[in-house]
Amino acid sequence: MPSDRTALVLVFVGLLLLPGPAYAFALDAADGPERYRSSAGYAATPIDYENDTVLAEQYAASLTFRPESFQYRHVRDDFRAPNRTREVLETAMATGSATVDSDAVAADVRQLRRNYSFLSAEYDTYHAFTLADGEVTTTVANESDVAAAVREELVVSYDDLSPAEQQTFRKIRNATESDDAFAYRPWNDEPVPDDPIVERDGTYYAVEAVSHTDDFGFPEGTFVGLVASAVGIVALLAGLGTLGYNRWRT
Repeated sequence: MPSDRTALVLVFVGLLLLPGPAYAFALDAADGPERYRSSAGYAATPIDYENDTVLAEQYAASLTFRPESFQYRHVRDDFRAPNRTREVLETAMATGSATVDSDAVAADVRQLRRNYSFLSAEYDTYHAFTLADGEVTTTVANESDVAAAVREELVVSYDDLSPAEQQTFRKIRNATESDDAFAYRPWNDEPVPDDPIVERDGTYYAVEAVSHTDDFGFPEGTFVGLVASAVGIVALLAGLGTLGYNRWRT
Protein backbone atom coordinates (compact mmCIF):
# COMPACT_ATOMS: atom_id res chain seq x y z
CA MET A 1 0.00 0.00 0.00
CA PRO A 2 1.42 3.49 -0.80
CA SER A 3 2.86 5.44 2.09
CA ASP A 4 1.28 8.52 3.64
CA ARG A 5 3.84 10.69 1.83
CA THR A 6 2.73 9.29 -1.52
CA ALA A 7 -0.90 9.76 -0.52
CA LEU A 8 -0.26 13.39 0.42
CA VAL A 9 1.42 13.96 -2.94
CA LEU A 10 -1.67 12.54 -4.65
CA VAL A 11 -3.92 14.83 -2.60
CA PHE A 12 -1.77 17.84 -3.47
CA VAL A 13 -1.73 16.99 -7.19
CA GLY A 14 -5.49 16.39 -7.10
CA LEU A 15 -6.16 19.77 -5.50
CA LEU A 16 -3.84 21.40 -8.03
CA LEU A 17 -5.56 19.85 -11.04
CA LEU A 18 -9.14 20.06 -9.80
CA PRO A 19 -9.83 23.60 -11.07
CA GLY A 20 -8.50 22.74 -14.55
CA PRO A 21 -11.17 24.64 -16.58
CA ALA A 22 -10.60 27.74 -14.44
CA TYR A 23 -6.97 27.77 -15.58
CA ALA A 24 -8.12 27.76 -19.21
CA PHE A 25 -10.37 30.78 -18.65
CA ALA A 26 -7.64 32.60 -16.72
CA LEU A 27 -5.10 32.04 -19.50
CA ASP A 28 -7.65 33.17 -22.08
CA ALA A 29 -8.29 36.38 -20.14
CA ALA A 30 -4.57 37.02 -19.72
CA ASP A 31 -4.11 36.70 -23.47
CA GLY A 32 -5.65 40.13 -24.05
CA PRO A 33 -9.08 41.23 -25.35
CA GLU A 34 -11.46 38.39 -26.08
CA ARG A 35 -11.35 37.24 -29.70
CA TYR A 36 -14.03 34.91 -30.94
CA ARG A 37 -15.53 33.89 -34.25
CA SER A 38 -18.93 34.94 -35.50
CA SER A 39 -21.64 32.31 -35.21
CA ALA A 40 -22.54 33.07 -38.85
CA GLY A 41 -20.59 31.55 -41.70
CA TYR A 42 -20.39 33.73 -44.84
CA ALA A 43 -20.06 32.87 -48.51
CA ALA A 44 -19.42 35.10 -51.54
CA THR A 45 -20.92 33.65 -54.71
CA PRO A 46 -21.13 35.23 -58.19
CA ILE A 47 -24.55 36.68 -58.95
CA ASP A 48 -26.20 37.53 -62.28
CA TYR A 49 -26.10 41.30 -61.85
CA GLU A 50 -27.95 41.99 -65.09
CA ASN A 51 -30.92 39.78 -64.18
CA ASP A 52 -33.69 41.95 -62.70
CA THR A 53 -35.62 38.92 -61.44
CA VAL A 54 -32.65 37.54 -59.52
CA LEU A 55 -31.89 40.87 -57.86
CA ALA A 56 -35.53 41.56 -57.00
CA GLU A 57 -36.18 38.13 -55.56
CA GLN A 58 -33.00 38.04 -53.51
CA TYR A 59 -32.78 41.61 -52.22
CA ALA A 60 -36.21 43.28 -52.32
CA ALA A 61 -36.81 42.44 -48.67
CA SER A 62 -33.64 44.30 -47.68
CA LEU A 63 -35.10 47.52 -49.08
CA THR A 64 -38.66 47.04 -47.88
CA PHE A 65 -40.58 48.02 -44.75
CA ARG A 66 -43.78 46.24 -43.76
CA PRO A 67 -46.12 48.51 -41.75
CA GLU A 68 -47.35 45.51 -39.80
CA SER A 69 -43.91 45.53 -38.16
CA PHE A 70 -45.18 48.38 -35.98
CA GLN A 71 -46.85 45.76 -33.81
CA TYR A 72 -43.44 44.81 -32.44
CA ARG A 73 -42.13 46.83 -29.51
CA HIS A 74 -38.54 47.00 -30.76
CA VAL A 75 -39.84 48.64 -33.96
CA ARG A 76 -42.46 50.89 -32.35
CA ASP A 77 -39.96 52.39 -29.94
CA ASP A 78 -38.01 53.98 -32.81
CA PHE A 79 -40.98 56.04 -34.06
CA ARG A 80 -43.04 58.95 -32.76
CA ALA A 81 -46.54 57.88 -33.83
CA PRO A 82 -46.37 54.22 -34.88
CA ASN A 83 -50.12 53.48 -34.80
CA ARG A 84 -51.13 56.48 -36.89
CA THR A 85 -48.16 56.04 -39.22
CA ARG A 86 -49.18 52.46 -39.85
CA GLU A 87 -52.72 53.55 -40.75
CA VAL A 88 -51.43 56.20 -43.16
CA LEU A 89 -49.04 53.80 -44.91
CA GLU A 90 -51.64 51.05 -45.25
CA THR A 91 -54.16 53.52 -46.67
CA ALA A 92 -51.58 54.82 -49.11
CA MET A 93 -50.79 51.32 -50.34
CA ALA A 94 -54.47 50.48 -50.71
CA THR A 95 -55.59 53.68 -52.48
CA GLY A 96 -52.41 55.21 -53.87
CA SER A 97 -52.22 58.12 -51.46
CA ALA A 98 -53.00 59.19 -47.90
CA THR A 99 -53.04 62.52 -46.10
CA VAL A 100 -50.46 63.12 -43.38
CA ASP A 101 -52.13 65.31 -40.76
CA SER A 102 -49.45 65.46 -38.05
CA ASP A 103 -45.79 66.38 -37.75
CA ALA A 104 -45.13 63.13 -35.87
CA VAL A 105 -46.40 60.99 -38.74
CA ALA A 106 -44.50 63.09 -41.26
CA ALA A 107 -41.31 62.61 -39.24
CA ASP A 108 -41.90 58.84 -39.12
CA VAL A 109 -42.45 58.65 -42.89
CA ARG A 110 -39.31 60.69 -43.58
CA GLN A 111 -37.35 58.34 -41.30
CA LEU A 112 -38.67 55.32 -43.20
CA ARG A 113 -37.88 56.96 -46.52
CA ARG A 114 -34.26 57.42 -45.47
CA ASN A 115 -33.89 53.73 -44.70
CA TYR A 116 -36.22 51.98 -47.15
CA SER A 117 -37.17 52.32 -50.81
CA PHE A 118 -40.39 50.30 -50.71
CA LEU A 119 -43.38 49.35 -48.60
CA SER A 120 -45.13 45.98 -48.66
CA ALA A 121 -48.39 44.66 -47.28
CA GLU A 122 -48.33 41.27 -48.93
CA TYR A 123 -45.80 38.85 -50.31
CA ASP A 124 -44.08 39.84 -53.55
CA THR A 125 -45.87 43.21 -53.95
CA TYR A 126 -43.77 46.31 -53.40
CA HIS A 127 -44.78 49.96 -53.36
CA ALA A 128 -42.42 52.87 -53.97
CA PHE A 129 -43.43 55.76 -51.72
CA THR A 130 -42.86 59.49 -51.42
CA LEU A 131 -43.91 62.24 -49.02
CA ALA A 132 -44.72 65.67 -50.43
CA ASP A 133 -47.13 68.48 -49.55
CA GLY A 134 -48.58 66.61 -46.59
CA GLU A 135 -49.39 63.47 -48.57
CA VAL A 136 -47.87 60.00 -48.90
CA THR A 137 -48.09 58.72 -52.46
CA THR A 138 -47.39 55.12 -53.48
CA THR A 139 -46.93 53.31 -56.79
CA VAL A 140 -46.58 49.59 -57.35
CA ALA A 141 -42.97 48.77 -58.22
CA ASN A 142 -42.10 46.17 -60.84
CA GLU A 143 -39.01 43.96 -60.95
CA SER A 144 -37.04 46.55 -62.90
CA ASP A 145 -37.81 49.22 -60.32
CA VAL A 146 -36.69 46.98 -57.47
CA ALA A 147 -33.56 45.82 -59.32
CA ALA A 148 -32.62 49.42 -60.08
CA ALA A 149 -32.89 50.27 -56.38
CA VAL A 150 -30.76 47.24 -55.51
CA ARG A 151 -28.05 48.31 -57.94
CA GLU A 152 -28.10 51.83 -56.56
CA GLU A 153 -28.20 51.06 -52.84
CA LEU A 154 -26.83 47.58 -52.18
CA VAL A 155 -23.73 47.36 -54.37
CA VAL A 156 -20.21 48.39 -53.37
CA SER A 157 -16.96 48.23 -55.29
CA TYR A 158 -14.18 46.14 -53.79
CA ASP A 159 -11.86 49.12 -54.26
CA ASP A 160 -14.11 51.26 -52.06
CA LEU A 161 -13.95 48.84 -49.14
CA SER A 162 -11.61 49.52 -46.27
CA PRO A 163 -8.42 47.38 -46.19
CA ALA A 164 -9.90 45.31 -43.32
CA GLU A 165 -13.14 44.72 -45.25
CA GLN A 166 -11.17 43.76 -48.35
CA GLN A 167 -9.21 41.20 -46.34
CA THR A 168 -12.39 39.72 -44.86
CA PHE A 169 -13.99 39.56 -48.30
CA ARG A 170 -10.98 37.68 -49.68
CA LYS A 171 -11.20 35.18 -46.82
CA ILE A 172 -14.91 34.70 -47.44
CA ARG A 173 -14.35 34.24 -51.16
CA ASN A 174 -11.47 31.79 -50.63
CA ALA A 175 -13.55 29.75 -48.21
CA THR A 176 -16.46 29.74 -50.68
CA GLU A 177 -14.22 28.27 -53.38
CA SER A 178 -12.67 25.70 -51.04
CA ASP A 179 -14.10 22.19 -51.13
CA ASP A 180 -13.35 21.83 -47.43
CA ALA A 181 -14.60 25.15 -46.04
CA PHE A 182 -17.65 26.39 -48.03
CA ALA A 183 -18.13 29.31 -45.60
CA TYR A 184 -15.95 31.58 -43.50
CA ARG A 185 -16.66 32.62 -39.90
CA PRO A 186 -15.05 36.03 -39.34
CA TRP A 187 -13.39 36.93 -36.06
CA ASN A 188 -15.24 39.55 -34.03
CA ASP A 189 -12.68 42.19 -35.05
CA GLU A 190 -12.96 41.39 -38.78
CA PRO A 191 -15.54 43.66 -40.48
CA VAL A 192 -17.83 42.12 -43.09
CA PRO A 193 -18.76 44.50 -45.96
CA ASP A 194 -21.98 46.34 -45.10
CA ASP A 195 -23.42 46.07 -48.60
CA PRO A 196 -24.51 42.55 -49.62
CA ILE A 197 -23.18 42.78 -53.20
CA VAL A 198 -19.48 43.37 -53.83
CA GLU A 199 -18.15 44.11 -57.31
CA ARG A 200 -14.58 43.02 -58.00
CA ASP A 201 -12.90 43.00 -61.40
CA GLY A 202 -16.26 43.11 -63.17
CA THR A 203 -17.78 40.20 -61.23
CA TYR A 204 -20.55 40.75 -58.70
CA TYR A 205 -20.58 38.62 -55.57
CA ALA A 206 -23.48 38.04 -53.22
CA VAL A 207 -22.05 38.14 -49.71
CA GLU A 208 -24.43 36.39 -47.32
CA ALA A 209 -24.61 34.27 -44.21
CA VAL A 210 -25.11 30.66 -45.28
CA SER A 211 -24.53 28.76 -42.04
CA HIS A 212 -24.85 29.11 -38.29
CA THR A 213 -22.66 27.51 -35.65
CA ASP A 214 -23.53 27.47 -31.97
CA ASP A 215 -20.49 28.71 -30.14
CA PHE A 216 -20.52 29.15 -26.38
CA GLY A 217 -17.20 30.99 -26.36
CA PHE A 218 -15.23 28.48 -24.32
CA PRO A 219 -11.43 28.94 -24.45
CA GLU A 220 -9.47 26.51 -26.60
CA GLY A 221 -7.90 24.89 -23.51
CA THR A 222 -11.25 24.09 -21.88
CA PHE A 223 -11.20 20.43 -22.94
CA VAL A 224 -7.67 19.96 -21.63
CA GLY A 225 -8.77 21.66 -18.42
CA LEU A 226 -11.68 19.24 -18.05
CA VAL A 227 -9.36 16.27 -18.55
CA ALA A 228 -6.97 17.70 -15.94
CA SER A 229 -9.87 18.21 -13.56
CA ALA A 230 -10.95 14.58 -14.00
CA VAL A 231 -7.40 13.39 -13.32
CA GLY A 232 -7.33 15.65 -10.27
CA ILE A 233 -10.51 14.08 -8.90
CA VAL A 234 -9.07 10.59 -9.33
CA ALA A 235 -5.78 11.60 -7.68
CA LEU A 236 -7.59 13.33 -4.82
CA LEU A 237 -9.84 10.34 -4.13
CA ALA A 238 -6.90 7.95 -4.37
CA GLY A 239 -4.85 10.03 -1.95
CA LEU A 240 -7.65 10.45 0.58
CA GLY A 241 -8.55 6.78 0.27
CA THR A 242 -4.93 5.78 0.92
CA LEU A 243 -4.67 8.04 3.96
CA GLY A 244 -7.92 6.64 5.32
CA TYR A 245 -6.85 3.05 4.73
CA ASN A 246 -3.46 3.61 6.33
CA ARG A 247 -5.15 5.12 9.40
CA TRP A 248 -7.59 2.20 9.61
CA ARG A 249 -4.80 -0.36 9.24
CA THR A 250 -2.75 1.15 12.02
